[in-house]
Amino acid sequence: MKYKVLKWLSYASCLIMLLVSFNGVVVTRTGSGLECGREFPLCHGKFVPGTTIGSLIEYTHRLTAGIAGIIALVTLVAFLIWARKRRDFQIYAAIMAFFVIVQAVMGALAVVFSQSAPIMALHFGFALIAFASALVLALSVRRAGNLERYQAPPETQRVSKRTRNLTIFSAVFTYVVVYTGALVSHTELAKASVALHIASALLLLLVLMVGHMAIRNYSHIPDIRKLGIIVIVLMIALPLSGVLNLVVLGSEYYMFAPMLHTLITDFLFAFLCFMSIRTWELSRLPAGESKSARVNKPAQA
Repeated sequence: MKYKVLKWLSYASCLIMLLVSFNGVVVTRTGSGLECGREFPLCHGKFVPGTTIGSLIEYTHRLTAGIAGIIALVTLVAFLIWARKRRDFQIYAAIMAFFVIVQAVMGALAVVFSQSAPIMALHFGFALIAFASALVLALSVRRAGNLERYQAPPETQRVSKRTRNLTIFSAVFTYVVVYTGALVSHTELAKASVALHIASALLLLLVLMVGHMAIRNYSHIPDIRKLGIIVIVLMIALPLSGVLNLVVLGSEYYMFAPMLHTLITDFLFAFLCFMSIRTWELSRLPAGESKSARVNKPAQA
């Protein structure tokens, strides 16, 4: 019973974090950030916003972020009480709750006080970390199946440190590229845009390399192979969604394209984070004895 509650709490946290990201895209694309004036949490002096579309969009974003904060705190408390033996789950829940609260506070400060472009980009970056933590928590709980028992993987599932380090670097580099993209969207600097395209090309090659390595070298480890396939598909879809964003600019689909781009970005970073955790765990397994060593090993009397 406890496991089911924690599992569905982790799912709910993941879903609400995704909704916060979507609402943030709508607020940015419609320019509704200050439709409630420089007041928080009130909207033009009222708890219930006016009837204008802009104020409803901004107020919905605030409401969703508030619900996300409540769910994150409830999830953290639940895991602290019912999953005491799983410190890793507690850490994921704590990271999620921390960044949800921080990004919500930053959003409130951005309304009351004008914020610089780097701070606004960081606001998006913190929301990205919050969603990644929620997805990592949900995937980890689903994979565990039982909070009380933990069965160590066999030594044959050991992952090399090279694979582990490259995967972790790809996750960190993805965050840097996403932050740069958010910064460019707030500043529209030409030099930053050129740097973003170069970094995006490097990221494409890096993630494809990580995915190929996971599929080719670790086909005997199902979750690593599946994660390799997922990150490759998401990485290929990401630039395509960026092109779609330019194609539909000014059309009736102008809102759909950036939401799709954000969805792919969120899941790519989150799955890279989960893959980094899994490769780190498997890289710590003791190195199994090689086949040649077993063959040449002298028989004991």
